[in-house]
Amino acid sequence: MLITERPPATNDFSFLTGAWDIANRRRNGDGVWEEFAATGQVAMHVDGLVQLDHYDAPEFPGRGHVRAVTVRTYDTTTNQWSILWLSNYSPPDLRPMVGAWDGDDGDFRQTIEDEHGAPLDVRFRWTRFSDDHARWEQATSNDAGATWDWEWTMELTRRA
Repeated sequence: MLITERPPATNDFSFLTGAWDIANRRRNGDGVWEEFAATGQVAMHVDGLVQLDHYDAPEFPGRGHVRAVTVRTYDTTTNQWSILWLSNYSPPDLRPMVGAWDGDDGDFRQTIEDEHGAPLDVRFRWTRFSDDHARWEQATSNDAGATWDWEWTMELTRRA
C-alpha cells in the first residue's frame, strides 16, 4: 500500500508548536470545580505526522506534581489524528482518541468501559482561536453521546 504524502493541514495541531501557559478548570469526583496552572511544550516530529506535547502541572489537585506527555499521530490515509495521554499518575492507556479538525475546531472520541463495565463515551474538543490562544475540553457521556458532561477545560495561551 502506498502512503499518500499529504502533510497535516496547517490548521491542525501544528499551530500548537511552542511553549504554553495552561489554565485548567477541572471538576473533581465530588463535583467541585478546581482551578490550577500548568505549562506545555509542544514539538512536531516525523515530517509533521507526530506531535509530542509535554504537560507539567506542579500542583494538580489531589495528585501532586503531574507530568504527562500527549502523543498525537496523523494518519494520511484517513485524514484523522489519534491522541494518547500518558501520565505519571496512572498506568499507560494505549487506546487512542480519534478524530479530525474542521477549520478551527477539532473533535476526537473513543468509547471505553466505566467502572461498572458499561460503555462510556469520551470526547475531546479543541478550539483554535488564534496562533496564541486555544481551548481543550473533555466530556463524557453514558447515553451514547445524546448528552455530554463537560468536566475539564484547559485555556492555552502562548508564552512570550
